[in-house]
Amino acid sequence: MPAPLSFLSRLSRRARQATGRPAPAPDATGGTFLPRNAVSATALADSLASRLPALIVTARRIAENTGQGAHPRRKAGQGDEFWQYRPAAPGEPSTHIDWRQSARGDRAFVREREAQTPHTICLWCYNSASMRWHSDDALPLKAESAFVLALASAAMLLRRGEHIRLLDTGGGPPLRVQGRHALEQMAHGLIASLRRAADEATLPQPAAIPPRSRVLLFGDGLYPPALFTTFLRALTARQAIGTLVEIIDPAETTLPYEGHVRFTGLEEESALLLTGGPELRQGYAAVWKRHQERLRGLCQAAGSLPVPYMTDQPPEKALLALHALLGMGGNRP
Repeated sequence: MPAPLSFLSRLSRRARQATGRPAPAPDATGGTFLPRNAVSATALADSLASRLPALIVTARRIAENTGQGAHPRRKAGQGDEFWQYRPAAPGEPSTHIDWRQSARGDRAFVREREAQTPHTICLWCYNSASMRWHSDDALPLKAESAFVLALASAAMLLRRGEHIRLLDTGGGPPLRVQGRHALEQMAHGLIASLRRAADEATLPQPAAIPPRSRVLLFGDGLYPPALFTTFLRALTARQAIGTLVEIIDPAETTLPYEGHVRFTGLEEESALLLTGGPELRQGYAAVWKRHQERLRGLCQAAGSLPVPYMTDQPPEKALLALHALLGMGGNRP
């Protein structure tokens, strides 16, 4: 189990100090060896590429199940919503006159609409080895959940007229997705970035992020704290806001293992041999709770609370939360 391995390391050290002896080795029959469901970046990219048409259809369906909104500018301009009536100016074309309103008095009035402006939304999928894992074959890999949610978010935002950018893993210029084949461009860009993925933790290069934009980070939130803090501060300096869509496997919240378990890391961590039981789960729950509180505090200080998503839940739940978050209006996201 790769993702919470640093948490388990702390519990392991605590248990060894208390007992004076190392954790027991697994026996010949009861041992469980993890992770058995991890895959390489290339294998996952190939799998997603082979299912791309179906995944795009799924993303569009998820987006259609989510409400729509726009970003008002609180002034007259191009838009769909009524803003105000104003007296017609001398020489005003007759086609601009609202004759129904004007018939109520002795003056001619023009019906104005409220101006709306698109936002620039940048998307990023965290592609470290910890994302290419699931606790059960019936669950999707965390990286696959991130992929589908990113596509569905793009579909939702494109329908709202937003400007969508896919951030490059190498720090290059963001990929602008637009037009009839925008989702296909997005999907191919995500697959290409997955093929280039490094196993260590990385985040987008702030210099490539447009000022005053919003960044949607689809990842498990298991970043080194110093790295994540530095990234969020860099976003703030660019007047941008980062929103973490936290992809969580159910096993990461409960540690549902019994007996002697060998936890094997995917990101250069040393393996741990522990005995799963109530005491270990209680200690793990406390450490996991502290991690979530710290993550929430960092994100809130940077301007946006994280959006949690459990991989055994419908993706519409996370997308609705994003819709509410991004639909609050205002020129700055």
